[in-house]
Amino acid sequence: MARRNRGAGAAALACGTGLAFLSAPSLSTPAAPHRSHAKAEAGSSGAGPAALLLGAVAGVSARPKLLPRSQARGVDVKEPEVQANVDVAVAEVAEVANGEAVLSSWQETAFRRMWTRADSFHVHAISGTVHTIIGLAYLLDVLLVDIVRLAGGQMSPHLPFELVLASMGFGAVNAITGLQPSLLPQPTKTIAQLLGFGEDGNLSSGGFVNTAGFYFFLTYQSLRVLPEYPTWLQPFDPLLSATAFISIFHAMFLINSWVQRGKLDQALAIGMSAPLMLNVPVSLHLIFQGQSWVEGLSRAYPGWPEVFFSSNYALAWAGSMVTLILSVYERKVCTLEQRNWLVVLLGFLNFLFIGLQAKLLVPQWFQGDWMVMLTLNPPS
Repeated sequence: MARRNRGAGAAALACGTGLAFLSAPSLSTPAAPHRSHAKAEAGSSGAGPAALLLGAVAGVSARPKLLPRSQARGVDVKEPEVQANVDVAVAEVAEVANGEAVLSSWQETAFRRMWTRADSFHVHAISGTVHTIIGLAYLLDVLLVDIVRLAGGQMSPHLPFELVLASMGFGAVNAITGLQPSLLPQPTKTIAQLLGFGEDGNLSSGGFVNTAGFYFFLTYQSLRVLPEYPTWLQPFDPLLSATAFISIFHAMFLINSWVQRGKLDQALAIGMSAPLMLNVPVSLHLIFQGQSWVEGLSRAYPGWPEVFFSSNYALAWAGSMVTLILSVYERKVCTLEQRNWLVVLLGFLNFLFIGLQAKLLVPQWFQGDWMVMLTLNPPS
């Protein structure tokens, strides 16, 4: 990793994220038929690697039925949600020609549905937009540099590393503001219900909380391998990593609960849970070895810290993107087919990104040290 004057930025971010609640990816659930209009607009926050798999099977919100303008105006509305649905119908239908509704422009519809009043001061939307744009620029920049270098050329990254660190701060704000009560699926009367526990556990809200926490989990891991990571935060490794370890199994509990409710196939649930287990060695190493583990792998593979940082950044960014895609789909801005293709494309981008980074910076993993890649045990 190019040595830049980034100590202050890394330390500030580490302090801000190191003590945050750590968690794992989520599922989205079908909306209750009589929830308020504000809740129907609810969004979500950042996520982790399993979100790439969860996105393809996440539930959808109920779509309000579009009424012709004349019929909509004649409806005797008594329920707030019904009135909201009628308003959406009247606003969307520009005219009726040959019995087919002609909808207003996609851009206007998307903006109206995504710029929700449930998001206080639109902090969640703004921070998410900044994080998304900078993150995408960073991933594409690194991909371009890796491809050129693997082809035998020379190229340096274009995006300042300080800007990448700043984007992680915007991602943290996005994750936290995604937990606004007005954005969380309801009901959430108790902490247990909020986290998805119990017969009436809200699996959707539990997933959103889990997802927000997992963003901090991956951000902490990214910063942990930087030379500038504050030494005074290192004693917190066991606590933070143990929380992350528990959160991984909380995510697996949520996935299995979807199976028990008949919303997910058991085989697919196993396939979703498996990638989460890949992070278990990281948590265990940080719990029991901490800095000695970081130093051992860094000595054996000088390029490993950069691979580890960029890979966790990419996974955290992808998790945020998956929840954005789910939110866009739930608000009927894109179709089911478009949603699935976006999730697949996102997964491919991350697979390509991490693979090329490892191939360029830790080629030993592709020359017989593949078990080290899976277990992250420093070679003896």
